[in-house]
Amino acid sequence: MDGKTERPDPALGVPFAKLAGEPLWKELLREGWPRRHRAGETLLRQGAAGTHVLALTDGVVKVLRVERDGRERVLAFRGAGDVVGEAAVLEDSERRLASVVAIGDVTVVVVEKRGFTRFVARHGLSPVLTRHALTRLRESDRARGGCGSRERVARALLALALASDGGRTGDGTELSVTRAELAQYLGVSRNTVSAALRGIGDRVVAAERGCVVVHDVAALRAVARETDGPHADT
Repeated sequence: MDGKTERPDPALGVPFAKLAGEPLWKELLREGWPRRHRAGETLLRQGAAGTHVLALTDGVVKVLRVERDGRERVLAFRGAGDVVGEAAVLEDSERRLASVVAIGDVTVVVVEKRGFTRFVARHGLSPVLTRHALTRLRESDRARGGCGSRERVARALLALALASDGGRTGDGTELSVTRAELAQYLGVSRNTVSAALRGIGDRVVAAERGCVVVHDVAALRAVARETDGPHADT
């Protein structure tokens, strides 16, 4: 979303960097080393040991969890300025509860467990991390309500497209996210997402096999600012 809006981004939420402050964020980045990932690559794997955290500096990732019945669930999207994998690092012997996958080209800074825990203790950041967790819960609630389905789909795709620097192609911005994953995140059916995409128009955004391509960001922004009527699907 543009810098003039005061409403937190419904897809990416409030990043850790904003809560901790820019000086501390830059200091955290100096604790590790950079690494690049391509769209579709798994950055962190569910069930693995919490040996490090990732500080996102460019691009967007999706957080996925496989439930006990084998179904995969999209928990969140995370963008630049955020951290992922911190829960398994701060809890001794904790395994990762979800996987993290790039939806476009992503740059991260890898911070080893010892360096991250020392950083948190040195700056008294436990309350900030608690607040961060609470903002993520509120983000999830915002994504699942508050307006019509077409606007919600448009807002989510707009945020992901603007944050995905590496997904640009000749025909638009390709996001490695499916209609089913958008549906899981927004708390609607896959058919509802498909209907919303048709309502937005394939000249603006199109669902393809394994991805969604944003062709017209300006038009998508206009849809994201609309308010669907009370008859809209939710």
